[in-house]
Amino acid sequence: MRLSVLVVDDEPHARRHIKGLLSKDEDVEVIHECKNGKEVLNFLKHQVPSLIFLDINMPEISGLEVASQLKTSNSIIVFSTAYDEYALKAFELEAFDYLLKPFEDDRFYDVLNRVKKEIELRQQAEFSQKFSVLYQEYNNTLSPHLTEFIIKEKGFEHKIHVDEILYIEASKIYAMLHLKNKRILYRAALNLLEQQLPSNFLRVHRSFIINQNYLINTKYLNNNTYMLTMANDHMIISSRKYKDLISKRFQ
Repeated sequence: MRLSVLVVDDEPHARRHIKGLLSKDEDVEVIHECKNGKEVLNFLKHQVPSLIFLDINMPEISGLEVASQLKTSNSIIVFSTAYDEYALKAFELEAFDYLLKPFEDDRFYDVLNRVKKEIELRQQAEFSQKFSVLYQEYNNTLSPHLTEFIIKEKGFEHKIHVDEILYIEASKIYAMLHLKNKRILYRAALNLLEQQLPSNFLRVHRSFIINQNYLINTKYLNNNTYMLTMANDHMIISSRKYKDLISKRFQ
């Protein structure tokens, strides 16, 4: 694992000292150094280091101000300063650690080694997440049934799992997916969805497919139809065409 490091301090001798300590670790590469907060923010527009050693007391833009703008960054921040009164604020900004100048070499390397372990854990977690997504996508290709709907809205995609759907209603060229608290239009024909959905979905009308897991009451109406009450209190009247199919399912 190669660790990219940015060293930030307004004092040249402080930057040289940190770079000297880092040079003894072959897993570390100092990719840049900055003498003030403005230089840091400009540099980070183009490159994101693994680790930033960040001085606090700098002119114009302090290290704390820089860190406050990096909360969404993946860079790990270790503050280095001669002033211990900033420690609480540093940790409020989610700093990894706080080196109080002058610090011992052992203290520096202890922080560096813990940063390495933290980055390794993050990489393992990221790999596990990616593997999980890939496995789910692969598993979906093996499944004979539709497991999720991919919804595109305003240039973004999000997924609706079939288990979230109470029932599906035909709406012209669309299918209206009814969830507990909202409805979503999905471009598909009910005839096609009927073939793709898992067995807990049941066609009860030319315009309705219900998810039996959300069916709370079934009442026969004595005219070959049923009144089906769903979990959101919506009632669906089945058509005569589906009487035998419904009766077999619920007998």
